[in-house]
Amino acid sequence: MTERSGNSDAFVPRHSIRTRLLLWTVGVTGLLLMAVVGWNYLGMRERLETEAMNRVAFLAEGAADKIDAKLGLLQGLVQGMALTLQAQALDVPFAQLRALQDAVLRDYPEVYGTAVTLLPAMRPATWPDSAPYAYRNQGSLAYQNLDEGNHSQLGEDWFVLPRYLDRGVWSEPYRWTNGVKMVTYSMPIRIQTPTGAVFAGVVTCDIGLDWLDRALASLPVGKNGYGALLTRNGTFISHPVKDVALNESIFSIAEARDSDSLRAVGLRMVSGLPGMIPWVSWATADASWLAWQPLKTADWTMATVVSQAQLRADILRLSQSQALVGAGGLVLLVLAVWLLARSITRPVGALSAAAATLASGDLEAALPRPRGTDEIAQLTAAFGAMRDNLKHHIADLAATTAARERMHSELRIAHDIQMDLMPKTFPILPARPDLDLFALMEPAREVGGDFYDFFFLDQDRLVVAIGDVSGKGIPAALFMAVTRSFFRSSFKIDADPGRALARVSDDLSEGNDSCMFVTLFCAVVRLTDGTVDFANAGHNAPLLVRVDGRMEWIANPHGAAAAIMPGAVYETGHLTLAAGDTLLLYTDGVTEAMNPEHRLYGEKRLASRMEGAPALNCEDCVGVLAGDIRAHAAGAEQSDDITMLMFRRVVTSAPAAPPDGEGCLRLDIANHQEGLANALDQLDGFLATAAPPQALPYVARLVLEELVTNTIKYGYSDDDVHYIRVVLRIGPPATMVIEDDGQPFNPLLDAPAPDLDAVTEERPIGGLGLHMVKTMAKSLAYRREGEINRLDLVLG
Repeated sequence: MTERSGNSDAFVPRHSIRTRLLLWTVGVTGLLLMAVVGWNYLGMRERLETEAMNRVAFLAEGAADKIDAKLGLLQGLVQGMALTLQAQALDVPFAQLRALQDAVLRDYPEVYGTAVTLLPAMRPATWPDSAPYAYRNQGSLAYQNLDEGNHSQLGEDWFVLPRYLDRGVWSEPYRWTNGVKMVTYSMPIRIQTPTGAVFAGVVTCDIGLDWLDRALASLPVGKNGYGALLTRNGTFISHPVKDVALNESIFSIAEARDSDSLRAVGLRMVSGLPGMIPWVSWATADASWLAWQPLKTADWTMATVVSQAQLRADILRLSQSQALVGAGGLVLLVLAVWLLARSITRPVGALSAAAATLASGDLEAALPRPRGTDEIAQLTAAFGAMRDNLKHHIADLAATTAARERMHSELRIAHDIQMDLMPKTFPILPARPDLDLFALMEPAREVGGDFYDFFFLDQDRLVVAIGDVSGKGIPAALFMAVTRSFFRSSFKIDADPGRALARVSDDLSEGNDSCMFVTLFCAVVRLTDGTVDFANAGHNAPLLVRVDGRMEWIANPHGAAAAIMPGAVYETGHLTLAAGDTLLLYTDGVTEAMNPEHRLYGEKRLASRMEGAPALNCEDCVGVLAGDIRAHAAGAEQSDDITMLMFRRVVTSAPAAPPDGEGCLRLDIANHQEGLANALDQLDGFLATAAPPQALPYVARLVLEELVTNTIKYGYSDDDVHYIRVVLRIGPPATMVIEDDGQPFNPLLDAPAPDLDAVTEERPIGGLGLHMVKTMAKSLAYRREGEINRLDLVLG
């Protein structure tokens, strides 16, 4: 029997205190949990939708990376075969080549066939066939010679494009005779000869694309979501609707639906830039998110469509999960309170367990809440402060490392952009035997302030220039880019070097609050007679090496550095280059290169190394100088940008421009898309046989397509048939004349300039094509002759 006192309330069982504590814990914590879950759902929904959108973009990016990994492996395989044949100058036994082809088919199930197709003249004497092709045939390996005697394979795109682009090329996907979707990757083979690299043939790899459908079908895009893969022309390679793949493009669907918005999205998807927009799926009419990511290997675009309703359902499920997790936490809290009420010794055990977890490196380990001011509470607080300090330190270190990597990445991109600003194709005109030119730039940092440039004013006059901006790094690189732009613009106005430099100096002086300046030397060389007009704005005196070995420094005339003050005047000097004379332009990074003992390279050593210049071509001579500078530096850190440009006049006259009919194409194009398509086919055929400069086929095709398309769409207000006349001459320089009887339109003044700084999604459609034409053409002139628009372009 339990004894009672006189007061009936004096007896309180021990478990009632725990019960009240648990009830208070459950009640208060439950209310807080409900408030937190509701607040998260209402207040954090926008953030969750943003995270969901990021997941859509991540799906597109992840799928693109997965496809890139597969295509990159096969691309590397073809490149390896081409490099092997190239390194051994085709000196490979035919049986060994055939064994390699069969091994590729056995080891890579995605490969349908592989070929090595050579020019007939380059076929090794020991090879029985000039185009061996190994392929799969009904589960076994088969072989055939693609060259059946008429050399028709030499006109195929997979052979012609790598030859003239001098790089690996992915073909447009196609469906083989057996119904299998395929794509071909081709890599050129170039054999080194005493006169330079010679094109010998290509290595190809035919790749089946059925695995793409399986990869896209496995994407976690949810209900009503799907993935699709497009070519650079907008053609669907893979699509959940079978009849769409390789039969439709996003643009044909846009035309069929008369949807300008779908057409605009298609243009953005094939632009080469990633993006994401809200979208109403044309396949399901469901509000969705559309994200796309360009591939790094082929010119394809990966697209994913995910239903917004699905995303909202995911958000709701996330909120429910949070509620469940909170409820679970509540249960755990109740259990913790119960255990705490049972024994005050539990904090010691919990602290001991948490300390062991922290010691193992898990900084997310939970610690008991310190209570009171005893030693256990103080120790618990000390552990908590240590953990938080470590987490903050690690977070700060991660942020600092990410910022440093981001800065290095941006500097590498800036370096690539800067190097792309300067011409790097040597020889500059293979059809011009009357000159030899080579240039080199090695920045002291990721980016620098030096630059060189060369371009033709016309068929006979060549401009060469070199410059050095004060300072180093990003500011100098930006000032260099502005200087180069002003420099080229000045020579379009006046070909006199002195007046051109004065104009550049005035343009740079305006708004030059940072007081930067640039030294410049430029010369206009007339190739037919060797006369040279030059001007110097504070730059190092160039070195002239005569064909008989005599040397002289071109020290006068010499003016002040550009951009110091407006109104500077520069005198134009004159000299004559005989056949074989060499002119070396350089920056002070050459003569002021220091070794570990701080001794300068100097002009004397430069001149002594140039004594053998007449015996070497410009590229080899510049290479010898660069190697000697590195040997002098002996590993010392490069203190300034090193830039050199060497020019030599080889013969006394340049070849005359080809007459009409030789290197010349005339086209009369009807003002409709079929007429333009026929004209582009004629252009491709002409360029395939005319042996133009390497970049001309791409430039000429783009310019013709953009300008004629604009004329067809906007030039005529009636429905009559009109003809647009185009005349292309190979040159040098290559020129194009376009005449039409449409409405007056001056692309230099009337075309709106595109806002290249705007966000891609906000940039208005239009103007980008004409901007590309203006950028790629060396010069462009318009005039109205009676009822005719005439546009004269110099392409290269």
